[in-house]
Amino acid sequence: MLAIFNVTAPFFALVLCGYLAARARLLPENAVPALNGFVLYFALPCMLFRFTASTPLAQLLNLHIFSTYLAAGLITLGFTAFALVYGHGERIRDAALGALAVAWSNWGYMGFALIPPLLGPHATATIIAAGLGDLTVILVIALSLATVGDAQSGGPKAALVAALRGVSKNPLIWSVLLGVVFSATDARLPVALDTFVRLLATGAGPVALFAIGVSLVRAPAASTASSAGVSNPLKQGDVLFLTFAKLVLHPYLLLVVATFAHVPAQEMHVLVLVAALPAAGTVFLLAERHDANAERIASVILLTTALAFFTFSLMLYLVGATPKLL
Repeated sequence: MLAIFNVTAPFFALVLCGYLAARARLLPENAVPALNGFVLYFALPCMLFRFTASTPLAQLLNLHIFSTYLAAGLITLGFTAFALVYGHGERIRDAALGALAVAWSNWGYMGFALIPPLLGPHATATIIAAGLGDLTVILVIALSLATVGDAQSGGPKAALVAALRGVSKNPLIWSVLLGVVFSATDARLPVALDTFVRLLATGAGPVALFAIGVSLVRAPAASTASSAGVSNPLKQGDVLFLTFAKLVLHPYLLLVVATFAHVPAQEMHVLVLVAALPAAGTVFLLAERHDANAERIASVILLTTALAFFTFSLMLYLVGATPKLL
Protein backbone atom coordinates (compact mmCIF):
# COMPACT_ATOMS: atom_id res chain seq x y z
CA MET A 1 0.00 0.00 0.00
CA LEU A 2 2.81 2.40 0.84
CA ALA A 3 4.53 1.64 -2.47
CA ILE A 4 1.36 2.49 -4.39
CA PHE A 5 0.88 5.68 -2.39
CA ASN A 6 4.47 6.76 -3.11
CA VAL A 7 3.78 6.46 -6.85
CA THR A 8 0.29 8.04 -6.96
CA ALA A 9 0.78 10.88 -4.44
CA PRO A 10 2.66 13.16 -6.90
CA PHE A 11 -0.29 12.98 -9.32
CA PHE A 12 -2.70 14.17 -6.64
CA ALA A 13 -0.27 16.96 -5.75
CA LEU A 14 -0.06 18.22 -9.36
CA VAL A 15 -3.85 18.44 -9.67
CA LEU A 16 -4.01 20.20 -6.30
CA CYS A 17 -1.35 22.71 -7.39
CA GLY A 18 -3.39 23.64 -10.45
CA TYR A 19 -6.54 24.00 -8.38
CA LEU A 20 -4.87 26.19 -5.75
CA ALA A 21 -3.17 28.33 -8.40
CA ALA A 22 -6.51 28.99 -10.08
CA ARG A 23 -8.27 29.67 -6.78
CA ALA A 24 -5.54 32.18 -5.88
CA ARG A 25 -5.93 33.79 -9.34
CA LEU A 26 -2.28 33.26 -10.16
CA LEU A 27 -3.23 32.33 -13.74
CA PRO A 28 -5.17 34.27 -16.43
CA GLU A 29 -8.56 33.01 -17.57
CA ASN A 30 -7.16 31.71 -20.87
CA ALA A 31 -4.47 29.62 -19.17
CA VAL A 32 -6.22 26.25 -19.66
CA PRO A 33 -6.49 26.43 -23.49
CA ALA A 34 -2.84 27.48 -23.65
CA LEU A 35 -1.75 24.60 -21.42
CA ASN A 36 -3.93 22.20 -23.43
CA GLY A 37 -2.31 23.28 -26.68
CA PHE A 38 1.15 22.59 -25.32
CA VAL A 39 0.24 19.11 -24.09
CA LEU A 40 -1.90 18.00 -27.03
CA TYR A 41 0.34 19.21 -29.85
CA PHE A 42 3.83 19.09 -28.36
CA ALA A 43 4.43 17.19 -25.12
CA LEU A 44 2.06 14.23 -25.37
CA PRO A 45 2.95 13.28 -28.98
CA CYS A 46 6.63 13.26 -27.99
CA MET A 47 5.89 11.04 -25.01
CA LEU A 48 3.92 8.52 -27.10
CA PHE A 49 6.59 8.50 -29.80
CA ARG A 50 9.31 7.67 -27.29
CA PHE A 51 7.28 4.83 -25.78
CA THR A 52 6.49 3.19 -29.13
CA ALA A 53 9.89 3.77 -30.73
CA SER A 54 11.70 2.07 -27.85
CA THR A 55 9.48 -1.04 -27.76
CA PRO A 56 10.09 -4.10 -29.99
CA LEU A 57 7.63 -4.27 -32.91
CA ALA A 58 6.46 -7.79 -32.08
CA GLN A 59 5.34 -6.62 -28.66
CA LEU A 60 3.64 -3.51 -30.04
CA LEU A 61 1.67 -5.57 -32.57
CA ASN A 62 0.40 -8.23 -30.16
CA LEU A 63 -3.02 -8.71 -31.78
CA HIS A 64 -4.32 -10.93 -28.98
CA ILE A 65 -3.73 -8.24 -26.36
CA PHE A 66 -4.82 -5.47 -28.73
CA SER A 67 -8.14 -7.11 -29.67
CA THR A 68 -8.99 -8.17 -26.12
CA TYR A 69 -8.50 -4.72 -24.65
CA LEU A 70 -10.23 -3.12 -27.63
CA ALA A 71 -13.30 -5.36 -27.32
CA ALA A 72 -13.81 -4.41 -23.69
CA GLY A 73 -13.25 -0.74 -24.54
CA LEU A 74 -15.82 -0.79 -27.34
CA ILE A 75 -18.43 -2.38 -25.09
CA THR A 76 -17.72 0.20 -22.40
CA LEU A 77 -17.79 3.11 -24.87
CA GLY A 78 -21.02 1.95 -26.52
CA PHE A 79 -22.87 1.27 -23.27
CA THR A 80 -21.88 4.58 -21.69
CA ALA A 81 -22.70 6.67 -24.77
CA PHE A 82 -26.08 4.92 -25.14
CA ALA A 83 -26.90 5.54 -21.46
CA LEU A 84 -25.98 9.24 -21.70
CA VAL A 85 -27.94 9.87 -24.92
CA TYR A 86 -31.09 7.83 -24.24
CA GLY A 87 -31.06 7.80 -20.46
CA HIS A 88 -29.95 11.39 -19.83
CA GLY A 89 -31.03 13.04 -23.10
CA GLU A 90 -27.59 14.49 -23.84
CA ARG A 91 -26.13 15.82 -27.07
CA ILE A 92 -24.13 13.23 -28.99
CA ARG A 93 -21.02 15.40 -28.63
CA ASP A 94 -21.19 15.44 -24.81
CA ALA A 95 -22.14 11.76 -24.65
CA ALA A 96 -19.26 10.74 -26.93
CA LEU A 97 -16.64 12.58 -24.88
CA GLY A 98 -18.21 11.42 -21.60
CA ALA A 99 -18.07 7.81 -22.82
CA LEU A 100 -14.47 8.32 -23.90
CA ALA A 101 -13.60 9.35 -20.33
CA VAL A 102 -14.92 5.96 -19.19
CA ALA A 103 -13.31 3.84 -21.93
CA TRP A 104 -9.90 5.57 -22.01
CA SER A 105 -7.79 4.93 -18.92
CA ASN A 106 -4.89 7.10 -17.83
CA TRP A 107 -2.33 4.55 -19.07
CA GLY A 108 -0.15 7.29 -20.58
CA TYR A 109 0.46 9.26 -17.39
CA MET A 110 -0.25 6.84 -14.54
CA GLY A 111 -0.08 3.43 -16.19
CA PHE A 112 3.59 3.51 -17.12
CA ALA A 113 4.52 5.04 -13.76
CA LEU A 114 2.48 2.64 -11.63
CA ILE A 115 2.02 -0.80 -13.24
CA PRO A 116 5.55 -1.79 -14.39
CA PRO A 117 7.07 -0.99 -10.98
CA LEU A 118 4.37 -3.15 -9.37
CA LEU A 119 4.22 -6.09 -11.81
CA GLY A 120 7.58 -5.95 -13.58
CA PRO A 121 9.07 -4.61 -16.85
CA HIS A 122 7.04 -7.01 -19.01
CA ALA A 123 3.98 -4.85 -18.31
CA THR A 124 5.26 -1.99 -20.46
CA ALA A 125 4.76 -3.74 -23.81
CA THR A 126 1.29 -4.93 -22.76
CA ILE A 127 0.27 -1.39 -21.84
CA ILE A 128 1.44 -0.09 -25.23
CA ALA A 129 -0.37 -2.84 -27.16
CA ALA A 130 -3.56 -2.05 -25.22
CA GLY A 131 -3.10 1.70 -25.58
CA LEU A 132 -2.90 1.38 -29.36
CA GLY A 133 -6.51 0.19 -29.27
CA ASP A 134 -7.51 3.42 -27.56
CA LEU A 135 -5.55 5.60 -29.99
CA THR A 136 -6.41 3.88 -33.26
CA VAL A 137 -10.03 2.81 -32.69
CA ILE A 138 -11.65 4.08 -29.47
CA LEU A 139 -10.45 7.63 -29.98
CA VAL A 140 -11.40 7.62 -33.67
CA ILE A 141 -14.93 6.40 -32.95
CA ALA A 142 -15.51 8.85 -30.08
CA LEU A 143 -14.25 11.88 -32.00
CA SER A 144 -16.18 10.82 -35.10
CA LEU A 145 -19.38 10.60 -33.07
CA ALA A 146 -18.67 14.00 -31.53
CA THR A 147 -18.07 15.57 -34.95
CA VAL A 148 -21.09 13.87 -36.56
CA GLY A 149 -23.24 15.10 -33.68
CA ASP A 150 -22.05 18.65 -34.34
CA ALA A 151 -22.86 18.58 -38.06
CA GLN A 152 -25.33 21.28 -39.03
CA SER A 153 -25.55 20.63 -42.80
CA GLY A 154 -24.36 18.34 -45.55
CA GLY A 155 -25.85 15.13 -44.17
CA PRO A 156 -24.32 12.26 -42.19
CA LYS A 157 -21.91 11.32 -44.98
CA ALA A 158 -20.37 14.79 -45.13
CA ALA A 159 -20.19 14.90 -41.34
CA LEU A 160 -18.42 11.54 -41.21
CA VAL A 161 -15.90 12.62 -43.84
CA ALA A 162 -15.22 15.79 -41.87
CA ALA A 163 -14.80 13.76 -38.69
CA LEU A 164 -12.33 11.34 -40.28
CA ARG A 165 -10.41 14.25 -41.77
CA GLY A 166 -10.13 15.80 -38.32
CA VAL A 167 -9.04 12.50 -36.75
CA SER A 168 -6.37 12.08 -39.44
CA LYS A 169 -4.84 15.34 -38.20
CA ASN A 170 -4.65 14.12 -34.61
CA PRO A 171 -1.02 14.42 -33.50
CA LEU A 172 -1.39 11.52 -31.07
CA ILE A 173 -2.12 9.02 -33.81
CA TRP A 174 0.72 10.21 -36.03
CA SER A 175 3.18 10.14 -33.15
CA VAL A 176 2.33 6.49 -32.47
CA LEU A 177 2.59 5.56 -36.15
CA LEU A 178 5.96 7.28 -36.40
CA GLY A 179 7.11 5.45 -33.30
CA VAL A 180 6.07 2.13 -34.87
CA VAL A 181 8.16 2.96 -37.96
CA PHE A 182 11.19 3.70 -35.78
CA SER A 183 10.63 0.48 -33.84
CA ALA A 184 10.34 -1.59 -37.03
CA THR A 185 13.46 -0.11 -38.61
CA ASP A 186 15.45 0.22 -35.38
CA ALA A 187 16.05 3.86 -36.31
CA ARG A 188 17.30 6.42 -33.82
CA LEU A 189 16.99 10.18 -33.62
CA PRO A 190 20.11 12.35 -33.65
CA VAL A 191 21.32 13.05 -30.13
CA ALA A 192 20.26 16.70 -30.07
CA LEU A 193 16.80 15.95 -31.49
CA ASP A 194 16.34 13.02 -29.12
CA THR A 195 17.13 15.27 -26.16
CA PHE A 196 14.64 17.85 -27.43
CA VAL A 197 11.89 15.22 -27.78
CA ARG A 198 12.67 13.83 -24.33
CA LEU A 199 12.40 17.27 -22.75
CA LEU A 200 8.99 17.85 -24.32
CA ALA A 201 7.81 14.36 -23.35
CA THR A 202 8.64 14.86 -19.68
CA GLY A 203 6.31 17.86 -19.55
CA ALA A 204 3.20 16.01 -20.78
CA GLY A 205 2.02 14.49 -17.51
CA PRO A 206 2.71 17.37 -15.11
CA VAL A 207 1.21 20.07 -17.35
CA ALA A 208 -1.91 18.05 -18.19
CA LEU A 209 -2.61 17.26 -14.55
CA PHE A 210 -1.96 20.87 -13.57
CA ALA A 211 -4.46 21.99 -16.25
CA ILE A 212 -7.06 19.59 -14.87
CA GLY A 213 -6.71 21.20 -11.45
CA VAL A 214 -7.12 24.66 -12.95
CA SER A 215 -10.27 23.60 -14.81
CA LEU A 216 -11.99 22.41 -11.64
CA VAL A 217 -12.25 25.98 -10.37
CA ARG A 218 -14.47 26.78 -13.34
CA ALA A 219 -17.00 24.02 -12.58
CA PRO A 220 -19.16 26.07 -10.16
CA ALA A 221 -19.27 28.92 -12.66
CA ALA A 222 -20.40 26.54 -15.41
CA SER A 223 -23.13 25.14 -13.20
CA THR A 224 -24.40 28.64 -12.41
CA ALA A 225 -24.37 29.59 -16.07
CA SER A 226 -26.40 26.50 -16.99
CA SER A 227 -29.24 27.63 -14.74
CA ALA A 228 -29.50 30.73 -16.90
CA GLY A 229 -30.02 28.68 -20.06
CA VAL A 230 -26.47 27.73 -20.97
CA SER A 231 -25.84 24.09 -22.00
CA ASN A 232 -23.36 21.66 -20.47
CA PRO A 233 -24.59 21.70 -16.86
CA LEU A 234 -22.41 20.00 -14.28
CA LYS A 235 -24.70 17.38 -12.70
CA GLN A 236 -23.56 15.44 -9.66
CA GLY A 237 -25.43 12.31 -10.77
CA ASP A 238 -23.66 12.26 -14.12
CA VAL A 239 -20.26 12.55 -12.47
CA LEU A 240 -21.02 9.67 -10.10
CA PHE A 241 -22.35 7.49 -12.92
CA LEU A 242 -19.28 8.05 -15.09
CA THR A 243 -17.00 7.50 -12.09
CA PHE A 244 -18.67 4.17 -11.29
CA ALA A 245 -18.51 3.10 -14.94
CA LYS A 246 -14.81 3.93 -15.14
CA LEU A 247 -13.59 2.34 -11.89
CA VAL A 248 -15.96 -0.65 -11.68
CA LEU A 249 -17.65 -1.42 -15.01
CA HIS A 250 -14.60 -1.04 -17.27
CA PRO A 251 -12.16 -3.28 -15.33
CA TYR A 252 -14.76 -5.99 -14.66
CA LEU A 253 -15.79 -6.06 -18.32
CA LEU A 254 -12.11 -6.38 -19.21
CA LEU A 255 -11.73 -9.27 -16.77
CA VAL A 256 -14.67 -11.10 -18.36
CA VAL A 257 -13.49 -10.51 -21.93
CA ALA A 258 -9.90 -11.49 -21.10
CA THR A 259 -11.11 -14.71 -19.44
CA PHE A 260 -13.17 -15.70 -22.47
CA ALA A 261 -10.28 -14.77 -24.78
CA HIS A 262 -7.90 -17.02 -22.79
CA VAL A 263 -5.38 -14.25 -22.23
CA PRO A 264 -2.39 -15.54 -20.19
CA ALA A 265 -2.60 -14.59 -16.51
CA GLN A 266 0.45 -12.33 -16.61
CA GLU A 267 -0.94 -10.18 -19.45
CA MET A 268 -4.50 -10.34 -18.09
CA HIS A 269 -3.39 -8.85 -14.79
CA VAL A 270 -1.83 -5.92 -16.64
CA LEU A 271 -4.91 -5.34 -18.83
CA VAL A 272 -7.32 -5.38 -15.89
CA LEU A 273 -5.16 -2.96 -13.94
CA VAL A 274 -4.94 -0.65 -16.98
CA ALA A 275 -8.74 -0.60 -17.14
CA ALA A 276 -8.86 0.09 -13.38
CA LEU A 277 -6.83 3.29 -13.77
CA PRO A 278 -8.55 6.71 -13.57
CA ALA A 279 -9.96 8.50 -16.60
CA ALA A 280 -7.28 9.88 -18.92
CA GLY A 281 -6.44 13.56 -18.63
CA THR A 282 -6.23 13.72 -22.42
CA VAL A 283 -10.03 13.43 -22.62
CA PHE A 284 -10.32 16.74 -20.80
CA LEU A 285 -8.03 18.34 -23.38
CA LEU A 286 -10.13 16.92 -26.23
CA ALA A 287 -13.36 18.10 -24.58
CA GLU A 288 -11.91 21.61 -24.40
CA ARG A 289 -11.00 21.47 -28.09
CA HIS A 290 -14.45 20.19 -29.13
CA ASP A 291 -16.45 22.52 -26.87
CA ALA A 292 -17.96 19.59 -24.95
CA ASN A 293 -18.76 19.39 -21.25
CA ALA A 294 -15.14 19.73 -20.10
CA GLU A 295 -16.06 20.68 -16.53
CA ARG A 296 -17.86 17.37 -16.00
CA ILE A 297 -14.97 15.41 -17.45
CA ALA A 298 -12.52 17.30 -15.23
CA SER A 299 -14.62 16.36 -12.20
CA VAL A 300 -14.72 12.71 -13.30
CA ILE A 301 -10.93 12.72 -13.74
CA LEU A 302 -10.40 14.21 -10.28
CA LEU A 303 -12.85 11.85 -8.56
CA THR A 304 -11.60 8.71 -10.33
CA THR A 305 -8.01 9.71 -9.55
CA ALA A 306 -8.83 10.18 -5.87
CA LEU A 307 -10.84 6.95 -5.56
CA ALA A 308 -8.47 4.89 -7.69
CA PHE A 309 -6.03 4.71 -4.81
CA PHE A 310 -8.51 2.35 -3.13
CA THR A 311 -10.21 0.71 -6.14
CA PHE A 312 -6.92 0.05 -7.95
CA SER A 313 -5.45 -1.55 -4.84
CA LEU A 314 -8.57 -3.67 -4.45
CA MET A 315 -8.42 -4.80 -8.07
CA LEU A 316 -4.74 -5.67 -7.64
CA TYR A 317 -5.79 -7.97 -4.81
CA LEU A 318 -8.83 -9.46 -6.59
CA VAL A 319 -7.00 -10.52 -9.76
CA GLY A 320 -4.37 -12.26 -7.66
CA ALA A 321 -1.41 -10.37 -9.13
CA THR A 322 1.84 -10.49 -7.21
CA PRO A 323 3.25 -6.94 -6.88
CA LYS A 324 7.03 -6.72 -7.13
CA LEU A 325 7.29 -3.82 -4.69
CA LEU A 326 4.99 -5.07 -1.96
